[in-house]
Amino acid sequence: MKLEQGQVAVVTGAASGIGRALVDAFAGRGLAVVLADVEQGPLDAAVEELTATGASALGARVDVRRPEDLESLAAKVQAEFGRVDVLCNNAGVIVPRAPVWEQSYADWQWIVDVNLHGVANGLRAFVPAMVAAGRGHVVNTSSMAGLTTIPGGGNGAYSATKHAVVGLSETLRLELAEAAPAMGVTVLCPGPVPSRIHDAGRNRPADLPATEPAESLAPGAKSWLTLTRVPAEDVAAQVLDAVETGREYVLTHADVLPLARARAEHLLAQLPIAVPGGTA
Repeated sequence: MKLEQGQVAVVTGAASGIGRALVDAFAGRGLAVVLADVEQGPLDAAVEELTATGASALGARVDVRRPEDLESLAAKVQAEFGRVDVLCNNAGVIVPRAPVWEQSYADWQWIVDVNLHGVANGLRAFVPAMVAAGRGHVVNTSSMAGLTTIPGGGNGAYSATKHAVVGLSETLRLELAEAAPAMGVTVLCPGPVPSRIHDAGRNRPADLPATEPAESLAPGAKSWLTLTRVPAEDVAAQVLDAVETGREYVLTHADVLPLARARAEHLLAQLPIAVPGGTA
């Protein structure tokens, strides 16, 4: 799908990090951009900065946990622009690191509501119009944690949601191949990116309070910090290239590839069915 002036891109989690970089990249290509974010102040600032450059930018405070917020935004976008060409379900949060058995129900509820239900809510709100138009591209933000295990553990809930986004995206791709063959789907699986995701607690609902993070985890719990940090702008450039070339997966960090490959190889090694009294 060629990105060009006159098209419209919708991005959730758009006021900072990867989301803001995506918005800037789309605007730089002449697309009108729709910014959805739960933080009003940074959202307003982003829209102001974009419009000052001459970009067409529409901002909306959206909590992706709430389907009605995204349905309202979809209606607003259709009324304003009459089309959606790129949908980036990018909003995401992370909870304090802890062993799976110590992660609270509140942690699970918040992270699943944002990282998984938020993607599903975005798809329900925007994809029907895209299918009807027979064009467009969906980008769902997962993580390296959707392809491999974060070294050292402590991210069970986060990893669960990100694996789910990979599976959801793969299923969506199959369904769209029948319903709207010209549409594309990309799942973004970034490694460490300078952003405010580790400060996500600033937007945590008061009725889902956080517990204190674990004092210690597995010996390798901090080894993920040695992975290369890729700027959000570089990630956005990779996403735009994936949209235009129809690439299905974006793994942004070269040093994550061996981890993902090792997991895949381990999975394949364990898959043969053991036959009692015989061989696989």
